[in-house]
Amino acid sequence: MTLFVTRHGETTLNQQRKFYGALDVPIDEQGRQQASQLAAKLRGQPLDVIIRSDTRRTQQTAQPIIEDHPNAEVLVNPGLNEKGFGDWEGLDADEIEAKDPVTWHDWIANPFDVTPNGAESFADFSNRVLTTVATLMPMFNQTANMLLVAHLGTLRVMHQAWVPGTVFWNLDFKAGHYSTYQIQGGKGLLQALNR
Repeated sequence: MTLFVTRHGETTLNQQRKFYGALDVPIDEQGRQQASQLAAKLRGQPLDVIIRSDTRRTQQTAQPIIEDHPNAEVLVNPGLNEKGFGDWEGLDADEIEAKDPVTWHDWIANPFDVTPNGAESFADFSNRVLTTVATLMPMFNQTANMLLVAHLGTLRVMHQAWVPGTVFWNLDFKAGHYSTYQIQGGKGLLQALNR
């Protein structure tokens, strides 16, 4: 089975370099162009299932692909949502540092172990994503071609679990592109990145 994965299209908060994992914001004009570009790339590719996180930005990114694949089953799973950042949501680095300097500097030094107030810890986020993927694995194994539309953090966690030695921060899933994995033995074997 082939799993296609993609990141949602750009949002205004991406351009402004804001932290916004849990905020449900729409894609912007550039994001709509990226969604159209992605749909064109996948137009001739059979897709049996399209699954996305429970956010507006993944819905808007997936919509042109869904329209091109009317027979695909469409599923929504909030377990694929991005990590929430609590009190840091909607703020950029300078705003966070001014508002919460101690936690900010601690987080910069140790981002996987320091959790902003009201945020989901990285351990909880990673566990949520990997548990969700594990529950989807039977479907992955039974489905010929599936597309997953999610978020940078979500896709990084999945990839890091499947590809040993991956450095979390160095991995980029580009909007408007897709990556492919072959699902074998309960894990994904990378075939292509950012096509």
